[in-house]
Amino acid sequence: MDDMRLITVFSLVTLLLASCVSDPQLQDQNALLNKELNHTRAELYETQEKIKSLDAQVVQLTQAHKDCNENLADLKAKNTYLKNINLQLSQNVERLNTDLKKKKSVIKLQDKVIRLLDDTKKTISTSLKDEIAAQNIEIVETEDTLKLVFIDKILFDSGSAEINEKGKQLLLVVAESVREHKDEKILVEGHTDNRPLGPALKAKFPSNWELSVARAAAVVRFLEKEGGVHPERLAAHGYSFYRPVASNKNKEGRRQNRRIEIILGSASN
Repeated sequence: MDDMRLITVFSLVTLLLASCVSDPQLQDQNALLNKELNHTRAELYETQEKIKSLDAQVVQLTQAHKDCNENLADLKAKNTYLKNINLQLSQNVERLNTDLKKKKSVIKLQDKVIRLLDDTKKTISTSLKDEIAAQNIEIVETEDTLKLVFIDKILFDSGSAEINEKGKQLLLVVAESVREHKDEKILVEGHTDNRPLGPALKAKFPSNWELSVARAAAVVRFLEKEGGVHPERLAAHGYSFYRPVASNKNKEGRRQNRRIEIILGSASN
């Protein structure tokens, strides 16, 4: 019922009450109007209650809409985060797969080198058995390397950094054993005792450092030039007297410390 109707009804009721007419017909009309007024008031109250209810629903829906927007923003943020995590995990998996392939390749190469080292050991042990028996050469085997230890006098004359004839023969045997094993890397190490250099060596080398390096380099050059070993497989180190294998306080210990070590292994060693 609209506002105009309410105004009309109230106006009529007011006029009727003011006139105080006792006409039965008017009294009936008055009663009817009062009834309609009460009905209208009831409808007005019901409408107002419905408006309150709708207002409350609007508030709830507005809050629900706000909550949904906030949840949507959170979900979008989580989605972006999870995408980044997934990208990182994918990159990690790819990197791990690459590393695994590399490790498998390295392991495969190491297995191959170990087999080659076994063959080399057998060949050298047979070819140099007399020198090994005389303890001029020692073969030291580890899990993935083979070390040939030469006492210095078998390769170099006293006071010299030039390989002697006996040493050349022995090194040619070594070169022959390793020449075709292209996956084997060869490291030559020079070591001395702690005694000062004699006059002949002192004239050429300032200290045991230079002497140890020079002798290791001489062996490397010989293996390349005369032994036909590819130079990329070769390296030379000199350690002076700082890596002894025995005491330098006695003659036998110093003899053991003056040595050349040829270490065969894979590229990772």
